[in-house]
Amino acid sequence: MASRLDRLVKLLETGSTQLIRNTAAQQLGDVQKAHSDELFNLLARIVPYLRHRSWDVRTAAAKALGCIVENTNPFEPNGDDEDTVKNETKDDGNSAHHGSPQQSPDEQLLQLDTLDISAVIANGIKLVASGSREEDDLIASQDPTTQLEFKRRSAFSRLGLRGPHVPEQISGIIKDMNIKPGSVELRKSLPSMPKHIAPEDTILEEDELQSPAAFSATSPLSHHAQLGGDQAGLSKRQLNQLKRKQKLDAKSNASKVRVVDLASRRSSVNAPSIPASEPFGMKSGVKSEPDEDEKDDMFSLKRSNVDESATIVADYKGLKNIAPEKSMIETASEEIGLEWPFERLCEVMVPDLLDPAWEIRHGAAMGLREVVRVHGAGAGRASGKTKHENDDLNSAWADDLACRLCCVLILDRFGDYISDNVVAPIRETIGQTLGALMVHLTPLKVRSIYAVLYRMVMQTDVDVPNRIWEICHGGMTGLRYLVAVRSDLLDRESKLMDGVVEAVMKGLADYDDDVRAVSAATLTPIAKQFVDLRPHALPNLVHIVWGCLSDLRDDLSASTGFVMDLLAKLCSFPEVLDAMQQNAKEDEEQSFAQLVPRLYPFLRHTITTVRLAVLRALQTFLQIKSDVTSGWASGRTLRLVYQNLLVERNDLNLKMSLDVFKTLVNSLASSGILNDALAQHGEDMLALALHPIGTSRNPLPMDLYRLMRPSGQLYGPPPPSDLQKTNGEPLMKKRKRSDRKDEETASASHNVDGHMISGEVDLVSSETLIRSRIYAAKALGDLLSRSSAGQDPYGLFKGLTEDLNSPYSSTQMSAGFLLEEYARASSPIPDTTSDMIQYLSDILETDRPENYADILPYLKIVRSQCQNLLNAFRDNGHVQPAKLPALAVVVQGDVGAGPNAFSIANAESLVSTDFDRLKKSLTPANRITSTKLLGDAQTAAKEAIEEAKDVKAERDMRIKAAVAGAIVAIGEIPRKPSVLIKSIMDSIKMEQNVDLQRRSAYSIAFLLGHYATAQKRGPADKITSNLTSFYCMDTSETPEYEINSSKLDVILSLHKEEDRKDYASTELYEKEARAARITRRGTKEALDQLSNIFGANLFTKAPVLKSKIADPLHRVLSDADSMDIDEQKNVGQDVVDALSILRALTPSLDEQLKLFLVSMMPLIVKALRHQSSVFRYAAAKCFATICSTLRIEGMTMLVEQVLPYASSDILHFRQGVIEVVYHLIHVMEDNILPYVIFLLVPVLGRMSDSDNDIRLIATTTFATLVKLVPLEAGIPDPPGFSENLLKGRDRERKFIAQMLDFKKVEPFEVPVAIKAELRSYQQEGVNWLAFLNRYHLHGILCDDMGLGKTLQTLCIVASDHHIRAEEYAKTQASDARRLPSLIVCPPTLSGHWQQEILQFAPFLSCLAYVGSSQDRAQLRSRLGKTDIVVTSYDICRNEIDLFAPMDWNYCVLDEGHLIKNPKAKTSMAVKRIKSVHRLILSGTPIQNNVLELWSLFDFLMPGFLGTEKVFLDRFAKPIAASRYAKSSSKEQEAGALAIEALHKQVLPFLLRRLKEEVLADLPPKIIQNYYCDLSDLQKQLFDDFARKERKTIAAEAGSESKEAKQHIFQALQYMRKLCNSPSLVVKETHPQYSSIQGALAKRNTSLKDVANAPKLSALRDLLVDCGIGSDSSTNTSFVSPHRALIFCQMKEMLDIVANTVLRELLPSVQYLRLDGSVEANKRQSIVNQFNTDPSYDCLLLTTSVGGLGLNLTGADTVIFVEHDWNPQKDMQAMDRAHRIGQKKVVNVYRLVTRGTLEEKILNLQRFKIDVASTVVNQQNAGLATMETDQILDLFNISTSDPSSAAGLPPPPSSNGVDKEKQGREEEMVDATTGQVKEKGKKGWLDDLGELWDEKGYEEEFDLGGFLKTMKM
Repeated sequence: MASRLDRLVKLLETGSTQLIRNTAAQQLGDVQKAHSDELFNLLARIVPYLRHRSWDVRTAAAKALGCIVENTNPFEPNGDDEDTVKNETKDDGNSAHHGSPQQSPDEQLLQLDTLDISAVIANGIKLVASGSREEDDLIASQDPTTQLEFKRRSAFSRLGLRGPHVPEQISGIIKDMNIKPGSVELRKSLPSMPKHIAPEDTILEEDELQSPAAFSATSPLSHHAQLGGDQAGLSKRQLNQLKRKQKLDAKSNASKVRVVDLASRRSSVNAPSIPASEPFGMKSGVKSEPDEDEKDDMFSLKRSNVDESATIVADYKGLKNIAPEKSMIETASEEIGLEWPFERLCEVMVPDLLDPAWEIRHGAAMGLREVVRVHGAGAGRASGKTKHENDDLNSAWADDLACRLCCVLILDRFGDYISDNVVAPIRETIGQTLGALMVHLTPLKVRSIYAVLYRMVMQTDVDVPNRIWEICHGGMTGLRYLVAVRSDLLDRESKLMDGVVEAVMKGLADYDDDVRAVSAATLTPIAKQFVDLRPHALPNLVHIVWGCLSDLRDDLSASTGFVMDLLAKLCSFPEVLDAMQQNAKEDEEQSFAQLVPRLYPFLRHTITTVRLAVLRALQTFLQIKSDVTSGWASGRTLRLVYQNLLVERNDLNLKMSLDVFKTLVNSLASSGILNDALAQHGEDMLALALHPIGTSRNPLPMDLYRLMRPSGQLYGPPPPSDLQKTNGEPLMKKRKRSDRKDEETASASHNVDGHMISGEVDLVSSETLIRSRIYAAKALGDLLSRSSAGQDPYGLFKGLTEDLNSPYSSTQMSAGFLLEEYARASSPIPDTTSDMIQYLSDILETDRPENYADILPYLKIVRSQCQNLLNAFRDNGHVQPAKLPALAVVVQGDVGAGPNAFSIANAESLVSTDFDRLKKSLTPANRITSTKLLGDAQTAAKEAIEEAKDVKAERDMRIKAAVAGAIVAIGEIPRKPSVLIKSIMDSIKMEQNVDLQRRSAYSIAFLLGHYATAQKRGPADKITSNLTSFYCMDTSETPEYEINSSKLDVILSLHKEEDRKDYASTELYEKEARAARITRRGTKEALDQLSNIFGANLFTKAPVLKSKIADPLHRVLSDADSMDIDEQKNVGQDVVDALSILRALTPSLDEQLKLFLVSMMPLIVKALRHQSSVFRYAAAKCFATICSTLRIEGMTMLVEQVLPYASSDILHFRQGVIEVVYHLIHVMEDNILPYVIFLLVPVLGRMSDSDNDIRLIATTTFATLVKLVPLEAGIPDPPGFSENLLKGRDRERKFIAQMLDFKKVEPFEVPVAIKAELRSYQQEGVNWLAFLNRYHLHGILCDDMGLGKTLQTLCIVASDHHIRAEEYAKTQASDARRLPSLIVCPPTLSGHWQQEILQFAPFLSCLAYVGSSQDRAQLRSRLGKTDIVVTSYDICRNEIDLFAPMDWNYCVLDEGHLIKNPKAKTSMAVKRIKSVHRLILSGTPIQNNVLELWSLFDFLMPGFLGTEKVFLDRFAKPIAASRYAKSSSKEQEAGALAIEALHKQVLPFLLRRLKEEVLADLPPKIIQNYYCDLSDLQKQLFDDFARKERKTIAAEAGSESKEAKQHIFQALQYMRKLCNSPSLVVKETHPQYSSIQGALAKRNTSLKDVANAPKLSALRDLLVDCGIGSDSSTNTSFVSPHRALIFCQMKEMLDIVANTVLRELLPSVQYLRLDGSVEANKRQSIVNQFNTDPSYDCLLLTTSVGGLGLNLTGADTVIFVEHDWNPQKDMQAMDRAHRIGQKKVVNVYRLVTRGTLEEKILNLQRFKIDVASTVVNQQNAGLATMETDQILDLFNISTSDPSSAAGLPPPPSSNGVDKEKQGREEEMVDATTGQVKEKGKKGWLDDLGELWDEKGYEEEFDLGGFLKTMKM
């Protein structure tokens, strides 16, 4: 199975999000930080992923590499030494690289000064996307070593430095190296690295492919070949380590290597010699999927990939400690620290820079970038050299790398087309690598690099016929990073600055758009330096930059945004403006008035960022206060920016457009041309703002003639009424041709705005269109207010009067917006508003029209449905057409509609009165046949009517709210404002559009502000009161007191939503709940606006708010005794509402009102201790919100006055504390980190509370808190905390450290005389148990079988009894009174417990409550009088009513995995037992699936892992879905993350130690498969059964019926029995019984003959091989050399073994037998008899009876005749012998019938063992080795489900779903295919891969981010 490190590395590839991949990379860096000696192991795992095909994987691998090198110490061989040589390590050779091989001529170093650029350009092989040459495929098929050698030798040729004819040169190299064609299939795996040959000890699972591993110097032979013979193939390093290891082995006699070959065992007549099979834990190859027609299933004899030549050595640690052959990235010199540790790594990556595949080039460049960035200063250096020599070596190394990087920039031709841009990822990454290198170089070397890059850009002195833009682009990319990282040189090196400027100008003037883009990006960061140092170059530069913008080839010009940003940056300097002024004097075309309009076309560019860049540039120009920049702002500019507001969908651009518009208005006003602009464009701008909005599938496009082009022309011709000019010539005729051309251009260039212009509601949403009208109204309101100067601008009010009477509802609404915005912006309001106010008031008070033109489609649908209803009467009811009412053709609101047009009233009459009349007129026969059709038609018509009425009511509400908002903004509030207030409040309560609801909220707050300043408050208090009432309508946030008043002893956070069950209609409930949420959202916004407007005067100007909050709290929660609960019913809801209102206001309260909050906090704390659950709930949420706002005061009060009550004896005190902590961590989120340590211990103490609600919410809360603990240490001290609190925090930290790592637990001295000497690990286990005891925690002691769990348990139980007795004697406290402890165990172990207690703790009185019912009846009176009661699970289940009422001290479940089924009666019974401490003992807590672990924790800490359903969704289902090869990559990742998250969550509460880790003196356990073949009779029976049953089984496999499952189980049982012996299945009821008996009789044999059951003869041979049952004449000893435990699953098979094998074939064997027929109280005596009497050769056992808890160390051989589906049962059974006290090697033999179901059982055991060992492993010995401090573990799980993410169980089910059907893991898997049903099926898009996110390039090539990594 893959290690945790392997899984972490694998996340670089399988992580589905960047967060997961980056976190994995950071954790790998932490591994290097903690284990610095593991550098090369980590690099060997990471580097191959740099060659991956996926961009995300390569970047994640590079990030991981960067994190690793950042945590590697720099290589400084000289340090501060003088120029001396260390003689002891001096290199006497001429090699510049100590320890490296002598350089060949092909490996000579390049130098920048002598680099022949012309030769590289002329001769070098161009680097494109992938290799296209024949030799590329040939080289790709070779092994890694050959590939690397070829790349080194051919590098100079590929660069063109050896002259022309490069193909011939490469062919010569191939010939010299004798490279032959290999497997071309290797090319398919490119760019993944070749698979690493696994070392001897590597174990791979069937579904686990080896991840790409590092180059290995080993030959690609099998591991058998490498280690064959006497350690042949081992390197000197391995041999030395092996020798050292063998010496240690000899001393400890620990479990070491022992390879056993069973192929040479003695032959048997009935069982031919069979070599040992491959064990279940190993894998010989990659699994391949069988064909559909050859599917390998449980009922097939077909074998797949079974290697019987292998053996398994369990508990074997030998070769795992032998280091594998060192990889190619580590040299001998690096190993001993004599050489730069990354030397070999770079030698591997540098040749990859010229690889034909761009992915490999990219990965190599990123890898080099990360290494050079951190360790470039140490490159090339070596120990034994002087500092001067090392400096030369470093310089030469950097020189060579810089040359190669520049060559790649020259030769690279790869470009990636992403979205609207072209990106050259290789050139960008090479530029970054070059930049990282230049940080470490001297100025001289930087100038040399600059010289090469300059020549690449200019291309004047290179021999090229035509300018090559890719080379220019590469050179400019290099210069970009040069000036970014070495800007210090620009100030000092004038020549360098001049050259950069010249190159940039050359690039900006280039014909290629990409070159222009990178040139602009190069200059932008150094614009200030350029302006300061080269002012004389400014005029030319400005001219070039503006020229770039005028040279537009298409809308996808990549350089536009870069050039725009550069222009805006330059124009912010006065020197640039002076330069522009100078240009303008020389050429009028260079003035701002002529230049800025060049930007206008970019306002509606197709690229969002370009549009934003234009707006930023315009804003910059407008803010420049200079005459030079004036002249360009005009009415055209104003109109174009205004149009932006109407067609822009991006929120950021929309806000920026409004800012630019307002700044432009100010500019035009100050220049005196604003009124002219408004006169010229105002009409069109107003018309666009008031343009109606259509409905779904019925858009209303804008008038094109009102939209202006950047050139000033219109997009369409004016309407015919405006075409006639003064001379009578139609304008349309005159401009017909040009208009058509313009329309075509508009269509092409305005495609980005096409949907907005067309009003496509379905494509852009009505919310977006409404938002555009709101922004347009804001802009126009500001414009009109600036131009009017207190007067009605151009008859605005008169014109809007007509618009308010428009047939379109959206136009009326927009007119209201405009009036409101104009009034808000105007000061003072024009005097002519009185008439307008009256008109607006009439709109509110009079009835609205029956319909609107823009919602006509809804009324037409109503008419259509009504017509369908009439047609149904005519066609199905056979009503005469003359008797049917006629429907008007025209509907109301349509053009030409009269008073008799079709209306809603007509429709309602038709579906009611007319419908009843017509139905009565039907004949009986017609009524019967047409009733359903008529009813359906009537329902459809009614639904259409309701929809039309709802839409009409919504439009009415919006119009009235807009008009009311305008009245409020104008300030002329009518004397009777009830209608006005109702219009606004209706919008606040019911408006679904957030923007409109927010406007109404502002209006009501503004209205309240008006009344606050008036002489009379009017209805202000009533409005405020209504707002608070409406806010409290949402019962999901503000519960109803009356419904919950009877709940006193529950935590309402767990129970409040049970009220949902009272709703008769779920649909009705959802509708009401949604309406309540909308109302709460609106009123919350209004309260926030009110708080913002009134500020510190909130409670003065809105006193009702204060009284609504303070009065109920003081009345009920004052210092005096609280009112009786009956007296509170009148004010109970007021208290709940007050707490809810206070919670809503808290975040927006003014700072000066924080004192009010502080004054309320003591009352809220008192509410937390109130007996009413609903008070505690509301107070908990309120207090949590206050703590998030007032952290110092709130958290101090929490720690000092709230948390101490967590241990109170009063139930509701404890409930209040735990509830507030629960809400606190969800409100504060990551801000809770500094306070986590204070919360953890109180929560921990409540996890064992007697109240179930407290336990549930405490365990849920703890599960969230514990993950934050590792992050807490790095958080600064909370501000304002007292010294005492900080000291308390240190105490809590100590406790947490002990909880997370048991080795830090304080030693516990057992106070009683235990008659045993504890081993060190047992003492640590007792310490851990004592820690759990001290803090009332519960856990699972899951040490490996045989490590003394019983003894450790007795130590803590006896100690606690003693401590309690002493405490009670001192204090007489009730909580220290004497309590018995209960031990529940399997029946077989009851005697074992009695014996252990008697042996180790005889001072404890013990009662074994076992035996018959009569025996137990006599013992009941003693139950409470002894220290310990031992009973069985069956008795506990049957007599739970006896045990449940009793109080117990400890409840210990031995073999606690027996409660793995949460629905079993036994499990439910033991969970009813009440005890102070709970402990589970189990060596195998997970046996089949992880759901079993949930059941165990449901006993220990209910709720810790959530509800069963939450656990299934979060853990069990993802793990089950990931188990098969066909699962998708995301399913596999989800499974891996789920299993890791589960492991970490349960980690602190499980203690797991393995025998091989703690018992150095325990001999090894060797597991071997012992094969035999089927007899002819068995094969015949197999074939017959498969032929008859296969189709039936296949059909039933997916069935959910109980009968089908039972049939499958019976079939499997038949196959298992048949594997053992035909006599188990061929009985008298068998259909072939007679024929088989007859055939056997003819052959003079029978069913019981061992010849027909080869497994029996194999067992006989095996026993004889072990010296058991051998001929007594040759064996003079009375005791056999080996003694065996023989396990069978079935008692019937045990009978056959005893009677046939032992009695008939081996009569000399003496044996004992232990199965279910032996009474429980007699089983221990049989065990003792076997252990103490060595003359007994064998003990026959059934796995179910003898496989648990027994100590059978008298045997050293374990034989499994049958195998359990559950691997843990077999492991438990074999460890009966392999445990403390065993002195011999334990051999485990598993008899396997070849090719049968038994092989498949062993295969199935693999996955179950993997899951169990991943969740519960030796890391459960502590948290110290885990990377829990990563954010990955906090947020990557179940974030979609709030309840599951928090771990909080959802409210009890209300939908009536049977909990039994909520899903078990077993039910999710198909029995035949093994696939997870439905959800596990692979989607047809699964292999498609992720669509490219262009943000990947933006983030990777962001210059600012790169400079941050360089620490610049």
